[in-house]
Amino acid sequence: MCMNCGCGEPENDHGKPDNITADDLRRAGDANGQSLRESAQHILDAAAKLDSAARSGGLAQPGGSVGTIPAGRGTEGSES
Repeated sequence: MCMNCGCGEPENDHGKPDNITADDLRRAGDANGQSLRESAQHILDAAAKLDSAARSGGLAQPGGSVGTIPAGRGTEGSES
């Protein structure tokens, strides 16, 4: 489904390299030691945070200290 258009063909970018394919998501996950599902969930979480920030008029700040990953979230390598 080029992951973002909804066509149901996860490996087909429809000739548009800006579309996200399953291979793109796998590579991103591999770069951070994450599964495809983990990477997808992080994208969903980030999109929700961006939507929330847009509704409240500003970008929400992450919890915790700079450079740390909240417990149960992300991986050591996901700070890329």
